[in-house]
Amino acid sequence: MDAFFAIRCFTNWTKSLKLHTFLIFTLCVFSQPQFSHCDEAMLSPSDIATIPITINSYGPDVARAKKYVYLSGAAYCFNIPAWKCPYCKKSQSFGYDFESLIVNKEANTLAFIAINKELKEIVVSYRGTLNVANVVHDIHPSVVSIEAGSTSLERGKSKGPEMWVHTGMINATNSLYPEVVEKLDKLLRKHNDFELVVIGHSLGASEASLTLFLLREELGLPKDFPKPKSYAYFGYGTPRVGNQAYADYWNAQAMQITRVVNKADFAAYTPQALGGYVHNGNELWIMPTGGERVCSKEVYEDPYCANSLAGLSNVHDHLHYWDVHFLSCAGADPVATAKQFVIDMPS
Repeated sequence: MDAFFAIRCFTNWTKSLKLHTFLIFTLCVFSQPQFSHCDEAMLSPSDIATIPITINSYGPDVARAKKYVYLSGAAYCFNIPAWKCPYCKKSQSFGYDFESLIVNKEANTLAFIAINKELKEIVVSYRGTLNVANVVHDIHPSVVSIEAGSTSLERGKSKGPEMWVHTGMINATNSLYPEVVEKLDKLLRKHNDFELVVIGHSLGASEASLTLFLLREELGLPKDFPKPKSYAYFGYGTPRVGNQAYADYWNAQAMQITRVVNKADFAAYTPQALGGYVHNGNELWIMPTGGERVCSKEVYEDPYCANSLAGLSNVHDHLHYWDVHFLSCAGADPVATAKQFVIDMPS
């Protein structure tokens, strides 16, 4: 979802990198309907009033959100294993050490695992959009059903409303999931009394949500996969991942869920071309006037929080959460980052 800023900032640096191809790709991205303003996608108070609500999840947690945002920002930095980037050092000051890197070169997706032995936490942090392959996931035009079998809400084709999620987002998640499971399996065997926290920004926040869903439903896990002491989710600039049944699922989970939206972050209103998508509750809104508002847990998308600024949705707010600028590391190496958005055309 961060492609706008990267494309706009790096255009001036790509003249020697097949600029004509770069500009053609830029126009294709801007033409996608879900990247436009989304006034029509906002739920009205009367719409919200008709939605059945079951809120059992805990959240939001402001203090933890302000801490994990640095781990989320670190996912965009180069050479994460060195643990020397500005956000890596900040995370280290909170007691988090780098554990392992997870990369899928074909899908160009990335996540890393950090551990805090004092707080007894294992954190999986997913990177958001930083290249062409990620944008392809963002703008995928379809949805797919997730059949999870029996859940706390007994969702599934034969047991209730079917859960549908964005195809590109679940594809990006699946590109990393097997290795995430493998590494967590080893870690949790050593630290079975640790909490598992899954976080991300933008596309990464979607991957974090879907990863946690797969883990909670024990999909694609070894039979003896060790369970953590508890689970938690923190997403920054999370797009709408799924339909109401998917939102219901998370509202019903007895776990910590915090979905952070900065001011008029455009990603909070996307995708809007795939009707029926809504956020679950537990929104923490960073207000334009400063400070944070814990929004109503009794509605899916509180009309007095981020939705109040839907008509002003913009990219700048998507890229800045408190003192974290998600593309600052990318900006430090503009040539390498610009290459991520260049498509080599056949000669």
